[in-house]
Amino acid sequence: MNFAKYGIINARKYPEKEYLVEVRPPRKRRKLTWKEFNEETNRVANYLQNEVGVRKGDFVLHLQMNSLEWIVTFHAILRVGATVVPLSFRFASADIKYAALACNPSAFIFDERFIPKIEPIREEMGSIRSFICIGDQVPQNMVSYDSMIKNGDLSEILVSVDKNDPAELMFTSGTTGPPKPVCQAHDTLYQIGISIALTYSLGHETVYLNPHPFYHSGSFFLNLAPYLAGGTTLILPDSSDPKFLLEATCDEKVTDGQVAVPAMADLVNAIKKGEIDITNYDLSHLKNMHVGAQPVPSSLFRDIKQIFPFDTGNMYGITEGGGAGSTHLFDADILTRPGSIGRPTFNIETRIVDDSGNDVGVGKVGELLLRGPRIMKEYYKNPEMTKEAIRDGWLYTGDLVRADDDGYIYIADRKKDLIIRGGENIFPAE
Repeated sequence: MNFAKYGIINARKYPEKEYLVEVRPPRKRRKLTWKEFNEETNRVANYLQNEVGVRKGDFVLHLQMNSLEWIVTFHAILRVGATVVPLSFRFASADIKYAALACNPSAFIFDERFIPKIEPIREEMGSIRSFICIGDQVPQNMVSYDSMIKNGDLSEILVSVDKNDPAELMFTSGTTGPPKPVCQAHDTLYQIGISIALTYSLGHETVYLNPHPFYHSGSFFLNLAPYLAGGTTLILPDSSDPKFLLEATCDEKVTDGQVAVPAMADLVNAIKKGEIDITNYDLSHLKNMHVGAQPVPSSLFRDIKQIFPFDTGNMYGITEGGGAGSTHLFDADILTRPGSIGRPTFNIETRIVDDSGNDVGVGKVGELLLRGPRIMKEYYKNPEMTKEAIRDGWLYTGDLVRADDDGYIYIADRKKDLIIRGGENIFPAE
């Protein structure tokens, strides 16, 4: 079950429907229909297989800012049976080298702004046979992405894989230690997409806004629902300007989306200061705009409810658990349960346990555990760390939480940040 097959299916079902829309300030728009997405993905996949020799089981590094090409190349790598390794744009050269040495990739696809980080370590990543650069300034010793696809092979390509074969390797540092390689299987990506679709009622008519970095599971995985259903994803490579964020949301008639706390706070503050007149914008098409990626101040939710007509909510998740949306606080409870991350979503179970693995009582602080088909396959090449994180099917998140009488969960802190003084547990958040 190759997760990339749904791009082929949707191209046949909805060839002229827009799948990906990229908008840059002031209003520079690019788009790919499902048919165009499928064709460009095939071009990249055929090049990887026929010219670079990428095979099933290989790894391909992937370092780009959000763009149409980010998603095209992600799926192209999956189509040849290889594993995608999306890297943070914040990675220094040493971090890129660390990731390469961890998985011995056969190819590296990146955009031109990262050349200064890659060139100094190029010779130290000996397993990489081809460096593919997206942009206008391509060094002579690298492959131009534009040239690669200009006359690329459109032949349909989809290598058969087992549903439990690795699809993606995400390096996450969390709050402790060096980056950890979190491995998601093909079926895991499918289960994440289904869970998000059913939790948030996303489907074929969805136009989903997701302006934050795709290398992060809390962002990219939210795109999987419209991908499965043949919907549309709106890509904003630069969402720092609140007015542009609002204009793009209206212009593209976004129906659903997620923004991080800083972006929503900037938008709310601009409206409160009179810099943006919200009455000039038609948001009637927008049903839900959720907030997450970090603790959300209750005051921000109060402002959202006072200013905007759409529903909102508080998303929680970790990379190992399938990203954002493992638990959720929905709009109906957003003002009455301040600070809560809600309850488990579709196909997710939760427990709160003490250090001995025993369930704690209502109101007592313990570690949050998750169980369901969207949790990670493993920490790559680290069975000991995997066994520590996943026990009897339960993922130990490292987050200390408590639950109220109705099962609503509240974050206390990270377990490894806990301070013990004089026999008392002290949470840094306090």
